[in-house]
Amino acid sequence: MKIFVAVDMEGTTGLERLEEIFRGLPGFDTFRQIMAGDANAVARGAIEGGATEVIISDSHGYMCNMHPDDILPGVQLRRGQLKRTWCQAKGLEGDCDAVIMIGFHAKAGTETGILAHTWITGFRDVRVNGDSVPEPSLNTLLAGDMGVPVIMLSGDNYVIEQASPILGDIEYVQLKKSVGFFEGEHLPIDRTRQLLRESAKRAVKAARGREPVVLKGPVSIEVDLSADASKDPALAQRPHDNISYTDGGYSGSSTLSDFEHIMRNNPDLSSPRNGTVAIETTRFMDAYKKLHKVLGDIYERDIENLIDIVADTEGYQRPDLANIIGDDYPLSEIGPRRA
Repeated sequence: MKIFVAVDMEGTTGLERLEEIFRGLPGFDTFRQIMAGDANAVARGAIEGGATEVIISDSHGYMCNMHPDDILPGVQLRRGQLKRTWCQAKGLEGDCDAVIMIGFHAKAGTETGILAHTWITGFRDVRVNGDSVPEPSLNTLLAGDMGVPVIMLSGDNYVIEQASPILGDIEYVQLKKSVGFFEGEHLPIDRTRQLLRESAKRAVKAARGREPVVLKGPVSIEVDLSADASKDPALAQRPHDNISYTDGGYSGSSTLSDFEHIMRNNPDLSSPRNGTVAIETTRFMDAYKKLHKVLGDIYERDIENLIDIVADTEGYQRPDLANIIGDDYPLSEIGPRRA
């Protein structure tokens, strides 16, 4: 059995702060190891459940988070954005037998969800055929178009609640309870790793009986965006930001909202109302691919501003981590923790 594991970061064991999810910020090195360890726990469980091949896809941020040396020998790691056709599913193909998604988080607009967003903070809401969805739902429908079922999801309480209408009766692992955008109640690492491993084992054992979730066309994905660069900016967006990411023809005093920026760069999109773009296709995977393209138009600006403006690098503290991960627990599950 060939099992594909998509690994996001915000729903990782113990994680709750922006300073923990991007390279160069003070909590990143600890949590990249924890992210890899969660993935390794799932890989071990999948193998115990009958998997003969496991692919782990780094599916967060710039998608080079987990260090290759922190991944179990024999497990394939897919990382980076180069030649990434599918946003959170690099390496997913129709010959996979099942998909597992771990480390996921609440959708955009969830006020008390840890680091809640849908792909990017500039996306205010993402709807599929009228229904607001989190990231796991998008990935499940993509896998469904390939004939591959999703069998397990881990993260916080919100993402499980929000994704379950599409994902259905699968294995769910709640590692934390979100109580604020930067605050959660966390299970200790020895418990989360046990839950991930045991759930993956059960999920893979039962995978042959699972059916893919297929959305029959026509398909519509609508994305709400900021529509006025001066009055309604995206999180941490400067009024003139998008000018820096657009080719040619604009004076230094011009402003472009996310909505204007994306419409200028994607003339094939329609807009049912100001601030909303619509992708209309007959197959979901085509809409997913186009959504990934739209993401790229504001992605770099969005991420860089989170790092430069929102992150509190000097004030970052996590005194509760001692109770969550202890002093000597092997964060990656395969060796001593790095400083």
